[in-house]
Amino acid sequence: MRREQNDKGAAPPLSALEAINRSILDSALDCIIAMDSKGIVREFNPAAERVFGYRRAETVGQELATLIIPEHLRDQHRKGLAHYLKTGSGPVLNRRIEINALRHDGSEITVELAITPIDVDGSPFFTAYLRDITERKRGEDARRRLAAIVESSEDAILSSDLDTTITSWNAGAERLFGYTPAEVIGQSVMMLIPRERRDEEPRILERIRRGEAIEHYETVRVRKNGTSFNASLMVSAIKDENGVVIGASKIARDITDRVRNERRRLTQYTVASLLAGSWTLAEASPPILQAIASMGDWVYGAIWLLDPESNSLQCQGVWHRQSPELEKFAATSRSLRFASGRGLPGRVYQSGKATWIENVKEDSNFPRADAAVGAGLVGGFAFPLLAGTAVNGVIELFSQRRVQPDEDLLKLVDALGSQVGLFLERRRIEHELQHAKEAAEGANAAKDRFLAMLSHELRTPLTPVLIWAAGMMSDSALDPEIQQGLKMVCRNVELEARLIDDLLDLTRITRGKLKLQRARSNVHELLHHALDIVSSEMGERQAPVAFELRAAQPECVIDGPRMQQVFWNIFRNAYNYTPSDAAISVRSRNVDDQIIIEIMDNGAGIESQFLEKIFDTFEQVDAGREGLGLGLAISKAIIEMHGGSICAQSDGAGKGATFVITLPLSGADSGVLPK
Repeated sequence: MRREQNDKGAAPPLSALEAINRSILDSALDCIIAMDSKGIVREFNPAAERVFGYRRAETVGQELATLIIPEHLRDQHRKGLAHYLKTGSGPVLNRRIEINALRHDGSEITVELAITPIDVDGSPFFTAYLRDITERKRGEDARRRLAAIVESSEDAILSSDLDTTITSWNAGAERLFGYTPAEVIGQSVMMLIPRERRDEEPRILERIRRGEAIEHYETVRVRKNGTSFNASLMVSAIKDENGVVIGASKIARDITDRVRNERRRLTQYTVASLLAGSWTLAEASPPILQAIASMGDWVYGAIWLLDPESNSLQCQGVWHRQSPELEKFAATSRSLRFASGRGLPGRVYQSGKATWIENVKEDSNFPRADAAVGAGLVGGFAFPLLAGTAVNGVIELFSQRRVQPDEDLLKLVDALGSQVGLFLERRRIEHELQHAKEAAEGANAAKDRFLAMLSHELRTPLTPVLIWAAGMMSDSALDPEIQQGLKMVCRNVELEARLIDDLLDLTRITRGKLKLQRARSNVHELLHHALDIVSSEMGERQAPVAFELRAAQPECVIDGPRMQQVFWNIFRNAYNYTPSDAAISVRSRNVDDQIIIEIMDNGAGIESQFLEKIFDTFEQVDAGREGLGLGLAISKAIIEMHGGSICAQSDGAGKGATFVITLPLSGADSGVLPK
């Protein structure tokens, strides 16, 4: 207690004991507050000033309850003081408690409180020792919340020291790994790591020592029952109060389903890519089998196809991990044939459904059991290669463990089986089509040879007949009726010769033997020459022809005789399909670097459905007309070899027809008939 001043204003000198007490109050780190029996503050040391925000002068002489006790606790404080004064006892005296206190600014803090009662001159006096523990409580609360979060987390959360010893283990870790905390705490974390991956942990701890955090590290871990699973790890350093790394905290999550689904999607893509880039299944078999085996714990795979000659399944492709024992099993498989229903491939072929064997030693229909056991194989699985409902083959897989395929795998192999099965069916059809194409090409070649030979053989005997008949017609002594007969003979021989020429031209065109002899020619002159020939052939069937030749540049680099043949064919058609009193007109014009020729008549016309067909070989609109229907087809081929085009236009039956020919002026094309 501080001494009161005397009447001269100076404080009396302190005794040595009082000086010591004063020094203790002023230097104490804890708050020290003294209160009399009426609850009035008598002492408020510097530490209390710092914590509560009051100056000592503001508190001494004031009721303690109104200063630092929250309003909702004041009645309880006053009742406790009254109870002590009445009974000499109180529940909070002489022990440490935690309670909320009020600061000058109105904020609440948590304090650790100890109250000691003393007697001063026969009256009770109380000394309170207080320590602000707000931050400590916050830290404890945070740690409790964190511990609750860790314990309730679905993820496995564990920690270890830098010597790999497990120091904590939550409920998620127990569920994931199968160990209770009592079984693992104090044990090495190596018990959770597969033997082939135990070099990972030293590398992880070395990074942790350097203060690095490891996020989303994907690996494999082992459960208590010995099964492995794909895991995603997050590893972070545990530090002491001085920031020194003393261990590692790990969060582990089972990602087996995700990894399996990713592998299966990759397998589908890989198989599709391999099939797209392969001509035969034999070359694609090993990588396809390896891709499918990568979906699970498969060490051996084979493709079986039906041998038509023996009507049995034969091993056509094999993949397996490097192992002499597995190679022996593969050799055994290659040496065997399975009929429908026999062995694993035969059963799948017969049923058209996926089948699995949990243990080859226990299966009564597995002839390769001894070889499989020698190779360390246990479980087997096979599925059909389907094209619709037809089974084109079987793929089998084997594991060194028991197997029980899941529904997702069965759905996937349905898709894979269809992919490979359709590939086999497509290749079979392509093979058949190739044979059919070769046969058709052979038949076409034989037909072309036959037509060429036939044309030559038919033309040879006609030539002397035509020469003799033409010579006889010039004899004036012949009877007029005989002369008319000879004219008929000549016309028919010439018609027969033209038909034979058409057959020869068609043969040359189809075999690519027709060659153009190009030279600069006047299209207008060729039109007149062709019309003259047709007019002389038609005799009395004359029809007026009107020319409107407006092309300023009529010269082209073309095969003149062949182009005259084209014009002759069109003029002849116009005469044949035009009544004797009808008219034919011819027009020409230049457009850009082309000449366009239009030959029009107002005769029989062409129905719309025949406008394209009339250029096909052996196609005739009127079956009653003479000829083979080759003239327009040959004309179209000749014009296209010149780089030009031809088309027919008509408004229908009885409304005439127009043939439009377009030719380039330069003639710079190759002269090869377009494919």
